Formats: sequence, structure tokens, C-alpha cells
Amino acid sequence: METFDISDWLWPAVSVVLAILLLWALRRRPQATARPQPSRLVEMEDALKEVYKLQRSGGTVEAGVLARAMGISIQMAENLMETLVAFAWAEGDVSAGICLTTRGRERAQELIRVHRLWERYLVDREGMPLEAVHVEAHRREHETTPDKAAELDAELGHPAWDPHGDIIPDAGRRVPPPAGNPLLAYMPGDRLRILRVENEPPVLLAQLVAMGLKPGAEVEIIERQPKHLRVKVDADILPLATAAAGRVHAVPVPVLPVPLGELPVGSRAMVSEVKGGGKQQRRMLDMGLVPGAVVTVIRTAPLGDPVEYRVKGTAIAMRRTDADSILVEEVRNG
Repeated sequence: METFDISDWLWPAVSVVLAILLLWALRRRPQATARPQPSRLVEMEDALKEVYKLQRSGGTVEAGVLARAMGISIQMAENLMETLVAFAWAEGDVSAGICLTTRGRERAQELIRVHRLWERYLVDREGMPLEAVHVEAHRREHETTPDKAAELDAELGHPAWDPHGDIIPDAGRRVPPPAGNPLLAYMPGDRLRILRVENEPPVLLAQLVAMGLKPGAEVEIIERQPKHLRVKVDADILPLATAAAGRVHAVPVPVLPVPLGELPVGSRAMVSEVKGGGKQQRRMLDMGLVPGAVVTVIRTAPLGDPVEYRVKGTAIAMRRTDADSILVEEVRNG
């Protein structure tokens, strides 16, 4: 007679029961979200951009520094930093400071690029006042997909500058630091061309624009006092508080600008203007050929083209036809 072995059915039955319990536990467990809630995501991305800007000088970013930059409490800054680390956009210890990961830098660069594209669009296509575009561009940047950003860029003709004078990089490129120096860096008698006007606070920006102090305008420093400057804009001489003057960035207007391609080997020159537009202009800016940069002519090829230049310690080669789109003022030794 065949004997009955309890093990023939016990262990399969136990396995089935355990599987049922495991499935029940998994269904009861709160599901982790791959993406934060929209409002939290905006806070994270704003903090991400601020850390990116603060890291330009190198090193880590501490909670106190981030709190001052964003106008929030240190506790809130610490919470945002912890979230950036948890989301793999940053690494490090919140108590000692964090730095962005490659993933975090790439996302920050894309956010800044998209924000500047939207500002350009809002001014050029919707006629929005310069002082109003920052808030609306901030709202739209967080909702813009990479495909939408590419469409927007192409529709605008790949602009190199936003309406405030900040450089718009190509997708995947680093965001260049601001060009030019604050008006406070210059002396009476200096003639300047405004490159960039900071977009916050909006009330101050509106006042500066109303005074004619906007990108592309030429000004002359008439007088410099501890608490204010006097500047000439067109035919008007206007007082300008030092706090406001620090938010307007400019470069000297050359007496006689010449194309970079015409300079002989050994010459040093300061970039005054980048001609052209679209991707050609962006390529020049990406190589460091921004207004105010100093360029040295190193050597020419045996047939005279291309020409090698040094910009900010980096050697670059350009054909003369491309170099001629860069207007410079030669810097005399001594």
C-alpha cells in the first residue's frame, strides 16, 4: 500500500501562503514616487539652479550661503539640500556643504537655458515688458520638456542673448558666467556699452529701463561719489545710486574697433562686440569670446589660415572669416 508523506503537500502549501502574504504586504506598502509633487519639484529646481550659480567659484555650498541667496531660512535650505542629495542631483553632507553631481549640473544648465529662452520669447513674441518676464519665464521653465525647448530655440532662431543680456547656451553646454563689469568698476570719462541688467528686484529693473539703462545702450560716467554715480545717457545726465549701479554690467566702447582677423601675430586685444547671430554667435561665446575678454594672437597656419588665438588660457583655432565677426580693440603693452 502507498504511504502518505505530509511533506508532499506541506511545503508547497507553505510556499503558496508566503507568496500570498508577500503580495498583500507589497500592495499595502506606500509606493515610492519617482518624481516629487509639482510644488516640491519647483522648490528643488530653484535650489538646484542657485547651487549651480554659487558653485561657479568652486568648492561646496553650505546651508547658510544657500539660505541667503534664496532668501529662505537655514532650516529650509538644509531640507532642500537633503532633497537634492536624495534625488542624486547633489552629493556631500548637508552639515559640511554639498556639490552638484553631473546629473544635477546638466539639469541646472537646462533650466537656466530654458528660462532665458522663454524670456526672449516673451519680449520678442508677446511684447511683455522687460521687468515682467522673469516671473512668467520662471513659471514656464518647470513645465518645458527638452523637445519643447528645442522647438522654442529653433522658432526664435537660436538667439545668443536673453533680453536682460545673459548668454543663452546651446543644449548640453555649460552656462557662461556673466560678461562685463558693474558700472562701479569704471571711472569718470569712461564710455561704456551696457551688456546686462540684473532682473531682480523688478521695481529697480523697471526704473533702470525707464532711465534708458538697458542692454545695448551707451553711457558715460560723469562723476563718481561714495553713494552715487552721475551717468550720461543720450543727452541726459542722471544720478544713479551705487546699489543700482552694481546691477548694471558694461564693457568699454572702443575708440576704433577692428575685426579680430586683421590683427597680426603677437597682438593682444579686448573683445568689444560679437557680430552675427544664431548658432554662429553662440559658438563664439562658448569659446570664451565674450565682450570684455582678452584675446592674444598666437600663430597662423603656413597658408595664413586658420589662426590660433588664446582666450582665458585656452588655445582656439579660427578661420579669418569667422574671426572677422569679432570686433576688438587692441591692447597696447604698457
